[in-house]
Amino acid sequence: MNAQKQRIFERIDQNAPEIISRSRRLFDTPELGYREFETGKVIKSCLMAWGLPFETLSYTGYAVTLGSGSPCVAVVADIDALPRKGGEGRIHSCGHSLQTSAALALIEAMKEEPLNGTLKVIFTPAEEMIDFAYRQSLIDKGLVRYPSGKQDMIAAGVFDGVDCVLSCHASGEPDCRFDVNSTLTGFVIFKAEYRGRSAHAGAAPFEGKNALHAAALAQTALAFLKDRFNPKDGVNLQPVLSEAAGTVNIVPDRAVIETYVRARNQQALFAAADLVEKCLKKCGEALDIDTEVSRRPGFLPLNQSQEINAMVKQNMLLLCHEEEIAEGLLSGASGDVGDLGTLLPTVQFGFTGVTGRFHGDDFAVCDEENACLCPPKILAGTVLDLLAHPVSGQEGFEQRKGQYLKNWLGQK
Repeated sequence: MNAQKQRIFERIDQNAPEIISRSRRLFDTPELGYREFETGKVIKSCLMAWGLPFETLSYTGYAVTLGSGSPCVAVVADIDALPRKGGEGRIHSCGHSLQTSAALALIEAMKEEPLNGTLKVIFTPAEEMIDFAYRQSLIDKGLVRYPSGKQDMIAAGVFDGVDCVLSCHASGEPDCRFDVNSTLTGFVIFKAEYRGRSAHAGAAPFEGKNALHAAALAQTALAFLKDRFNPKDGVNLQPVLSEAAGTVNIVPDRAVIETYVRARNQQALFAAADLVEKCLKKCGEALDIDTEVSRRPGFLPLNQSQEINAMVKQNMLLLCHEEEIAEGLLSGASGDVGDLGTLLPTVQFGFTGVTGRFHGDDFAVCDEENACLCPPKILAGTVLDLLAHPVSGQEGFEQRKGQYLKNWLGQK
């Protein structure tokens, strides 16, 4: 370990009580996407106490720049939380508070360090793709462009001039301390609305058109469709009947199916989405039911940079043994960091130290040293390596970004 890394690691250890206390405070301040106002106060209070200027981005996001010149390494940290079961209250059940804590610890440890380039730390809101009505209201008011924080920042030009991206995320893998090069699936969002005609279910059902029949036929077709997908592509769909009108004696005149279509690579994702869209439409048409299918972008699969992951692993090995690092884990989860991975060399490594179910009410931090102190060390070490040995995705970036905005987000 070189002297600069050693100095930064020691500084993080010296700041451990404050880092852990701040992490607990962030965990106890869970807020949904684009509502992270109290979380923002914690972030801003730290930055102001350290005398660091910052930018407010994407309504509730922030960015801090250390150093100057090229190369430019971005570290991104999600800041939003999830609803509790039944929607009563909020909880950081995906561990985003730990990402926020790691990013703040990184800034504190490196704020006075001489850097051979630029470190840009970006606190990104609204990673969890939920609360659509509220987010649409913000879009309608012109406060954000897209429902995902990273998508909004990409469109706003926040990542223009960035060479590569680092991120970290809590991991539920029980037999390791860290993981590298794990997969994240991409997904497309579907909503199919079937509109029939109500009628007396006993006296004259033939006068109606049962929308629920179209929805049931579509669910059956989607179940059959699953055999068409190669297991290696990780295609997954779990359709739900989210709405159904009518009572026992009235023919249902409306039914709604919603589903995500997930896959590990873009080709499989788009092919599966096309088949799902066809099923949803044709099942309604087959029963002469008016059918409206909406298709919206979710997140793209994460394509990790192998070159950067090699650097990440070497910094992990400063903290643990080889056998404590898992490589190439297959995950069905998704994240908007995948969208960044289509534009720039990007990695998201994992760290353990949590217990309970992800997205469950029993999620908690159980090993604060591994979850709170190790991630900022790995980030700091990798940032220094990338500033010394740049990995740049700037060549062709503008073209990739233009295609992404047009073909994925539908920007006109």
